[in-house]
Amino acid sequence: MLKAYGNGTSSFWYGVVEDIDDPEMLGRVRVRVFGIHSESKQDIPTSDLPWAYVIQHIRSASLSGIGESPTGMLRGTSVVGFFRDGPNMQEPIIMGSIGGVPQTRADTEMGHNDPSGQYPISKEGDHSGYGASLVLEPDTNRLARNDKIDKTIVKKKKDGVDKDVQKANGLMGGGNWTEKETQYNATYPKNHVRYSETGHVEEWDDTPGKERLHTYHRTGTFEEIHPDGTRVTKIVGDDYEIMHKDHMLHIKGNCNITVDGDSKIYTKGNVDMQTNGNFHHTCHGNYTVNCDKTIRMTAGGPSGAYGHRSSNSTLSMSPGGRIDLNKES
Repeated sequence: MLKAYGNGTSSFWYGVVEDIDDPEMLGRVRVRVFGIHSESKQDIPTSDLPWAYVIQHIRSASLSGIGESPTGMLRGTSVVGFFRDGPNMQEPIIMGSIGGVPQTRADTEMGHNDPSGQYPISKEGDHSGYGASLVLEPDTNRLARNDKIDKTIVKKKKDGVDKDVQKANGLMGGGNWTEKETQYNATYPKNHVRYSETGHVEEWDDTPGKERLHTYHRTGTFEEIHPDGTRVTKIVGDDYEIMHKDHMLHIKGNCNITVDGDSKIYTKGNVDMQTNGNFHHTCHGNYTVNCDKTIRMTAGGPSGAYGHRSSNSTLSMSPGGRIDLNKES
């Protein structure tokens, strides 16, 4: 039976992760424990430190690949745990990680440091993401603290807002629209942030009046739900959407679609288009219609469909040049 205290000495310890490349891929890490393992790598190389298992939360089954992977710690992460083998001290178990305010960058020559020297991050640009905390800052992410926001993805998103997108000109007029920018204005400790090593971000912001849900890919693709329920989705690469069954879309307001490039629509079945108002189609180039069978154009509506055909309906054609009607032999 594990004893928390034996002969007046605690089995609990505090240390720094130095190796995360577990050859068995069990999520184990090598930890140099303060007061037990020498700070000198000459005395105890990193490769001689025992592998430590990581306790996972109860939401993870930790069985048959079900649950969450026990990964996420970095070289340089401070952790706390205990030895399940008591005084032998060869089977460390990690209970969790501990943040703080790093005072200096890693000393790669000494133990209790990241051997690669990458963490803690010492200056902007040393990280592939955008907005990680640096030396002399709290390890808590800037988005959670609402600090140095001009050095985070918030500024990057605001600078990249899609502006003055032109609408189609027609009976309802033209005009343009602009992407709604992020409503970020978090208050600590209400914004719950997950930030990955390469800069992927997830936010669950419970700041009163500024509640948001946000998922951000390091390339700039994101989806954000604003406090009023508005959703903004931006994709900086290609977008593929495949549905194996039906797709129903109901827009209770207006719909504007602007395509800067070409557009192709291919329907292998029938197509029905209906409008209860006017239909205005503007073409600034050539307009070609190819039909293998019959073309019917009816003004006033077909008899019996919406009542009798209107007697004052009109079919107007106003070309700037000729009208050619040719019957093929």
